[in-house]
Amino acid sequence: MKKLLFSLFAAMLLFCGCNQSKQFKVTLNLDNAENKNVYLVKEVDGQQIVLDTAVFEGKTAVLTADPDDPQTCYIIKFDKDADCGVFPFFTENQNTTITGDLEAMEKWTVKGCPSMDAFNAYRQEMQPKEDAMLALNDALMEAYMAGDTAKCESLVNEITASMEAYKNDRLDYIKNHPDSYLAHFMLDQDKEEFEMDEVKEAASHFTTESIYSKRVKEYIEKWSHFIDFTLKTAEGTDVKLGEVIQNNTVTLVDFWASWCGPCRHENPNVKAAYEKYHEKGLEIVGVSVDTDEAAWLKAVAEDGLPWIHVRDVDQSVGATYHVQYIPTNFLYDQNGTLLAKNLREEQLEARLAEVLK
Repeated sequence: MKKLLFSLFAAMLLFCGCNQSKQFKVTLNLDNAENKNVYLVKEVDGQQIVLDTAVFEGKTAVLTADPDDPQTCYIIKFDKDADCGVFPFFTENQNTTITGDLEAMEKWTVKGCPSMDAFNAYRQEMQPKEDAMLALNDALMEAYMAGDTAKCESLVNEITASMEAYKNDRLDYIKNHPDSYLAHFMLDQDKEEFEMDEVKEAASHFTTESIYSKRVKEYIEKWSHFIDFTLKTAEGTDVKLGEVIQNNTVTLVDFWASWCGPCRHENPNVKAAYEKYHEKGLEIVGVSVDTDEAAWLKAVAEDGLPWIHVRDVDQSVGATYHVQYIPTNFLYDQNGTLLAKNLREEQLEARLAEVLK
């Protein structure tokens, strides 16, 4: 959830207008940043380029850059080689001020031009919802540590409902601002958190084009259909995904590992779905990222998983599918069209019931 919240926060820092031809400054006023190095970075063709660096004097540091495409996303980093602890934002080639606390990056504010008023209004609307979800998450951790199973279940249901409402709020904003590349950027940042149908529907509202709407279009074109691969079973038999998909009504590709607690927790739900829908046309290809073959096979046996199992030892297939965490799954129809991604518990049951009537 924190990843989701950070992704939204980054997306919301986009604003428009106020172009200038001269160099612009990014002034940071941050508590707890004294003597820290800070870097201003932008991404070019997938590579991050450092534009300027500074050292905080007290709570202030000033970074400078030349004007660029107004849609350029800039990044504040405190370790130029790190992929975490970064802050994306937009400047519109004008002087920008970022204020906050180094230890609370998610609460930083950005000021630069009048359109920030609209941004701040939206942030004020969303912030209580984000705070409420974080509070629920903290309560869930407390209940888990206390062994209160009933409270955990209640809180999980509440968190799920809150996140669904939160997601819908973001989608509504995107649909209601079809000509804004802020909306385009939001969808580009969060596209993997949404169902493919939701991404397609939101993108269909766009009335203008941007670098972000183009990325969304490329994502839809790429991920609307499966990417074929061939991996081996423990017995050394090749399994070609395309052939499995062609021979079944729907196919679930499930990335997991024996050492992954959430994966093992989810396995009984996947097994129940398989037992109910296999005869109706469901097949599952379990793609393990285990490096230890014995541990992989032991987990398959212990959890009683009767479907096809292969191993992605070098994680090359996972990289192709942009698997950032496990469990991750993809549900395809017989034509190889993506129906859904990351179905969990009752979501998997509900979608299978829908497509395998």
